Amino acid sequence: MRRQLTFLVVAIILLILIAFFLPLVATVRSISADDRITQAAVEAESIVPLLMREDPETVALSLQSLAAGDSDTFSVFLPSGRVLGDPAARTDAVRLAERGHSLVAEVPGGREVLLSVVGRQDGPIVVRAFVSDAVMYEGVTEALATLALLGLLLLLIGVLVTFLLATRLTRPLRELADVSRRLGRGDLAARARGGGAAELVEVAAALNYLARRISELVKGERERIADLSHRLRTPLTALRLEADMLGDPAERAKVNRTIDQVESTVTDAIKTVRGGDSGPGACDAATVIAERMEFWTVLATEQGRSIGGDISNGPLLVAASSAELSDAFDVLISNIFSHTPDGTDFSVTLTPRPNGGAVLEVADDGPGFADTRVRRGRSGGGSSGLGLDIVRRVTEVSGGRLILDAAPSGGALVRAELGPP
Repeated sequence: MRRQLTFLVVAIILLILIAFFLPLVATVRSISADDRITQAAVEAESIVPLLMREDPETVALSLQSLAAGDSDTFSVFLPSGRVLGDPAARTDAVRLAERGHSLVAEVPGGREVLLSVVGRQDGPIVVRAFVSDAVMYEGVTEALATLALLGLLLLLIGVLVTFLLATRLTRPLRELADVSRRLGRGDLAARARGGGAAELVEVAAALNYLARRISELVKGERERIADLSHRLRTPLTALRLEADMLGDPAERAKVNRTIDQVESTVTDAIKTVRGGDSGPGACDAATVIAERMEFWTVLATEQGRSIGGDISNGPLLVAASSAELSDAFDVLISNIFSHTPDGTDFSVTLTPRPNGGAVLEVADDGPGFADTRVRRGRSGGGSSGLGLDIVRRVTEVSGGRLILDAAPSGGALVRAELGPP
């Protein structure tokens, strides 16, 4: 906006200067020519008294004296046909002046001022003063150069003033843009001060209202999540008591591990809603995925599923906490167990990402994805429909992306690209 305003004002100033300068050039040239012609006419009239004496020699001496102190040339056409002073042709304009008409005629190289003198017995005399173009427009170039410099100075002053005014006008816009970016980064305390034009003040007020509403909605959402998380603790405690009553130590340990994981997830949720979103954490994806594979391998064996793929040796650092990555991985594997029949094979592959981070691929031999596979809150299998959305959030927060595709076997393929910390 500042650049456009500056260009607009510069264009307007240039148009004004051009509209002013072109007529001024013609005026200066006309004034200079008129002044020089008037001066030549006055000088020609100064020798008229000498012409009345009818003494050619005296007139010739006067013409020489006059020409010596001036850049113009003077000639006198006598009735006898003799020409005194500077030799000049007897043109049609001279013949017209001999009839008693004084005039200014334009000739090649300049103008000639013809003064008709009557009163002599032998006839009228014509005094001719020739003013060349160089003499007639002497000093005009310097005057126009001075005017051009003044015009350039005015243009520079206009540009400077316009730049300052544009900066003052756009400063509130830049502040509004900065507040918008801060809100986008999660700084819900950012507010616009407002200032400048009335329209900008109105926009700032609307932006502040939007920020307040976002803060209120986020606060309410966090309170509801915290309330739900606290409510989960009671049934989890009861479930732990029931697990402790199991007679098989192995089953009791497996159930307790699952309960510990759920409690850890609930605790993390409470911490998140209390402390806000502090940004992604960091963990070794190879270690986290290997640990979760130990848990899911037991269930896969019980259902007759074989697991393929390969997990690269760590460390593979990614911009996600171990809890977040574990939850995302569990979502992907639990979807396989929930939406494919027993005995359906799947594979898990974890490889380094070229620019840092890791790429997690989970593929199965099931029926594949439906068209609504990533629509938040929708599911055809009785689930909440939020699973893949959780995975997508973890990948995007880390600086990566989630890609859903078809596996070579026709099943589902999930490619989660995780960015580096």
